[in-house]
Amino acid sequence: MRRQYFAWTWLVLSIVLTVYGGYSLIYNHINNKGLSILGLVFFIVGMVLLATYFVLLIISIFQKKKVTPPTELVEVEEKVEEPKEEIKVEEKVEPATKSSPRKEYSYTPSKKSSSSRYDVETSYVRKVGYGPVLRVTGNEILDMRSNTYYRIEGDMVKQVGSGPVYEISGNRIRLAFGGYLYEISGDSVNKTFGGYYASISGGYLQVHDLSEKYEISSSLSMKQKLTIVALLFGLY
Repeated sequence: MRRQYFAWTWLVLSIVLTVYGGYSLIYNHINNKGLSILGLVFFIVGMVLLATYFVLLIISIFQKKKVTPPTELVEVEEKVEEPKEEIKVEEKVEPATKSSPRKEYSYTPSKKSSSSRYDVETSYVRKVGYGPVLRVTGNEILDMRSNTYYRIEGDMVKQVGSGPVYEISGNRIRLAFGGYLYEISGDSVNKTFGGYYASISGGYLQVHDLSEKYEISSSLSMKQKLTIVALLFGLY
């Protein structure tokens, strides 16, 4: 919401400066008052801001087109074989004339491990006053807002069924084919080219102006934290 408000402010300001500067230049030219330096400055600044706005808008649209709609995960039902009934056959036993001592055999049942192959903890990221927005299970993250799955593979964060979205380098994360976005230093979340932005400590992730606050159910690794920050706050 803040980014959209800033974009509209940028656009309105550039249009106002361009129109005012252009009007001053035309007015002075018609009335033979000479060149208006202030009008020329306003016109040039307005045109630069307007051009920058459209360039950033085109880049944003191009990046959004790279992300394809999330693929639907097909659940495969496990086929459970019904136990077959055993047919008991009664055997005729002839009485023995002499009783022979029975040999006792010890039987040790084989132990099957009931634990799963991977013991993965599931964590949730909840927006305070709203509810769960992300689910973290090992290296897999589900964006519950759009039902999109992401998987951390080495230093790459990939959208399931699509391809690389982010790249992690130490304590920083960037677009897979673009610039750096955020970095985590201690309890601080910083914009790589913007300074302090949020804090992450005590099970909470909170923007510095208190506009957004999230609760994290358990501790996460650096790669998980960076991915969550990028998914929640996006581009800037």
